[in-house]
Amino acid sequence: MPKMKFAALKHTRQTKRNPKARLMCVVSFSSFALMTLMAPLAKLFSNWRLGLASAAGIVALVLVGIFTAELTRPTADYLRDSFFHATATAGLQVADITVEGRRRTQREDLLAVTQVDAGMPILRVDLDAMQTRIKKLPWIHNVTVVRRLPSIIHLQVSEREPFALYDEGRKTALIDKNGDVITRNYLKTFDHLPILSGSGAPIRAQALMDMLQDYPIVRNRLVAAEWIGGRRWSLTLDHGGAVHLPAKNVQNALNRLMDLERERRILAVENQSIDLRLPDRILLRPMGETSRAAPPRPKREKRS
Repeated sequence: MPKMKFAALKHTRQTKRNPKARLMCVVSFSSFALMTLMAPLAKLFSNWRLGLASAAGIVALVLVGIFTAELTRPTADYLRDSFFHATATAGLQVADITVEGRRRTQREDLLAVTQVDAGMPILRVDLDAMQTRIKKLPWIHNVTVVRRLPSIIHLQVSEREPFALYDEGRKTALIDKNGDVITRNYLKTFDHLPILSGSGAPIRAQALMDMLQDYPIVRNRLVAAEWIGGRRWSLTLDHGGAVHLPAKNVQNALNRLMDLERERRILAVENQSIDLRLPDRILLRPMGETSRAAPPRPKREKRS
């Protein structure tokens, strides 16, 4: 008996020193354990898929210790590949990718960036890397990637909401409420959205639209908004009229506009400019005309 114990101890030490021996041990262990554990665990769970998944999980936990041992990189890579191949052979391989929440993103574009093919070992799929790639798609706001063993990758996506069109000068872009560009292509579908212009307009538009919710008669007629001089908004209405907002006290100005609207329905007049920039009056004039000139200053008499 002492001789047998000594021989076993000697063999263990040799295995630790010999990468090939360790490799054979690991490969043999992973294949044997996966197949051996699957049957009893399947009976335990009354489902071969759950049994298979459980067996693979147990093997994976044991192999963690082996993978973190002192192995050369080629040896570790080979062990990893062998393990994933064994799990795929046992049934843990991608059969389908299901998607929930997709509306505007093309399914083909979504599947392409997953970089997953049918039959690929499902345990080998890098979910974090896949999530990062999917988030780079134009319409994607967020995505959750779930591995549903034994064969399904499930994507739960939320898409960005179109908010406005932004006139960049030479091009027009569709933006979300944060002012970020979604796309510059196929914009005819979104020609009902207001058009923004002016440097800095996209990041300030959400505050403007939120404020105009309290003034629906203006909001419902709005077709364009220009951010002027980094200070104020000029609004274009659907009948060709315009509303020039002040740089400060905008809500007070809009309240005065609503008072006048109730009295004279000035917002129904086509091609009319409504200037709210003065605190004590509202200037009305047809579009295209210059502002009423201030009275000329009297000329000073020349001294003799």
